[in-house]
Amino acid sequence: MARSARRGVPGERSGIQVKPVVWAAGVIGVLALALVCVAIPLNAAAFGMWVPLAFLLSVAHAGALGGALFYPRAAGVVSCVAVFLLAVASAGSTDIWPVSVTTLIGQALVVGVLGAQHAWPVGLLCWGGGVAAAVAAVLVPHEVPVSGNLVVFSSITGGVLVVALIVRQWQQISAQLVQERRLSADEHAKRVIAEEKTRVARELHDVIAHSMSLINVQATTAQYRHPGLDAAIVAEFDEMAAASRQALSEMRSVLGVLRSTQTDGELVPQPGLGRIPELVDSARRAGVDITAHGVELLADREASGIAGIAAFRIVQEALSNVTRHAPGARTEVRFDRSGDELTIVVRNGAPEHAANAVQGGGHGLVGMQERAAIVGGTVKHGHLDGGGYEVRAVLPLREKSDEPQEQDVT
Repeated sequence: MARSARRGVPGERSGIQVKPVVWAAGVIGVLALALVCVAIPLNAAAFGMWVPLAFLLSVAHAGALGGALFYPRAAGVVSCVAVFLLAVASAGSTDIWPVSVTTLIGQALVVGVLGAQHAWPVGLLCWGGGVAAAVAAVLVPHEVPVSGNLVVFSSITGGVLVVALIVRQWQQISAQLVQERRLSADEHAKRVIAEEKTRVARELHDVIAHSMSLINVQATTAQYRHPGLDAAIVAEFDEMAAASRQALSEMRSVLGVLRSTQTDGELVPQPGLGRIPELVDSARRAGVDITAHGVELLADREASGIAGIAAFRIVQEALSNVTRHAPGARTEVRFDRSGDELTIVVRNGAPEHAANAVQGGGHGLVGMQERAAIVGGTVKHGHLDGGGYEVRAVLPLREKSDEPQEQDVT
């Protein structure tokens, strides 16, 4: 049950949020720098390359790794050309030929980055191009066996490509799952809003209809309860009775428009304290990690009906906020009694997937405060230190006596 404002997103509290692509670029940059530092002296000393050439080719191959994240096709071409030139430049100088250890590691990293971050044909072409470049270098006259070296190079880079493609597919499936969860949360939020409008319409109808019925009865029977009234006064009472009947009819029409086809004719009683455990069980079945304490305190048959409705709606809105704004968060619902007062605490931890949180307009919290105020209760809400959120409501379960109200009026 988070507030409708943005919350729970890592980095927002400190004002700095590092994007995943920045982390990836940093790691790849460190790997490319380490590869250059090892490849230059190795190519110059062990393979006998001219130092400027060793520097140029090593930087080009490592640079292809650095550019693979942003320029995939260019990086693939540069890496394959570097594999060929490194093999030609080191021909006949060592038994590890045509692909050295540093060239193998660098090409495997380039293939892995391309396969994991871009479309699979890019990684496949880079792998095939690297193998073709190594085979083409074999055409240079040489005196060392190359079949084993080529098999090892092809196998390792091919294995890295397969792993990278699996990682990419897993990322795509995870992204689709997150999107589906977001759409599901949006639909749930819309459905909850629609249902709440219908419930409010019914409750409004019950409250106003009762008062309007009393007005209608009093206006209709006034001439019989007070004989001898002036004809003008009797006519005025008749107009009041007619106006109240018309108002009742119009309210029923509006309520009928708000009712959906699934709820037409639904005449179930208004929810109260006894149905709150069902509400908790429903949220648990919907996937909310929820624990409840003090549910046995809700078995109070003498509690006022309006207090029971307010308690039910507050818990309902709080759990709905958990689903919308803190998906995956652990939630605790606690009920305590002190005399005729019921304390409701709904507390959730930080959301597991903050990016899935649905933003809203904050009307739910206002609605909870209004419902509590109707019965003379209070609602407090706010963020917790650990990134969670808490709603605390205190509701009187008995109606106040009329004597204090009369004193307030006078």
